[in-house]
Amino acid sequence: MKNILLLIALVAGRPAYADHPGDRLDEVMAQKEPAFTAVDLNELPTLNLVDADGKPLDLESLSDQVVVLSFVPSNCGLPCADQQALLEKVRGGVNSSPMLDMVTFLVVTDASDPVPGPIAENVVVARAEKPMEDLVERYRAIAPDHPEAPLVHVIARGNRHAGIFAGSAFGHINMILYVNGLTNAH
Repeated sequence: MKNILLLIALVAGRPAYADHPGDRLDEVMAQKEPAFTAVDLNELPTLNLVDADGKPLDLESLSDQVVVLSFVPSNCGLPCADQQALLEKVRGGVNSSPMLDMVTFLVVTDASDPVPGPIAENVVVARAEKPMEDLVERYRAIAPDHPEAPLVHVIARGNRHAGIFAGSAFGHINMILYVNGLTNAH
C-alpha cells in the first residue's frame, strides 16, 4: 500500500516539477526578461569595501548567501533612484518569504541616502575604498551590452556571478523568481 501511495504522489507531483526551470534557470529567465543577462563567472572583480562602521567587507563573508549587488554613485541620479525603488519591491518580496535569511542586498555607494525607505536587516550599505567610478566600470565590463544603465549583479552562493539585471525596467517578480531559483540551487 505504501508503494502505491508513493507512486501516486510521484505521478501527481510530476507536472509541477516539470515546470520548474532547475538547471535551465538562466535560459528561462533570459526568455522571460529582456533586461536579464546570464553570467557564469567564478571570479569576480575585486570589491574593496568598508561597511557603515568603517570595517572591511568582502564577498567571502557573504559566500553562504545569494547577493544582490547594486551600485549607487552619487552622480547617477534618477536612473539609480528608479532602480533602487524597484529593488525595494524585490526586497519586499524576498523578505516576506523564507528567502529572508538566504539573501543579502549589498548596496555600494558614495551617496548619503542610497536606499529608499527603511533599511531591512538583510541590506548592507557599503562604501568603496577606491574611486567609485573604477569599481562601477570593472563590473560594467561584465555586461558591455548595457553601457549606460545601472546594473544589478546577482551572485549565487559560493560567490559565483550568476546574472545581471539592467536598468529599472525589469520585472521585480522576475528578479524574485531568479533569486528564488538560486536559493534552491544545489
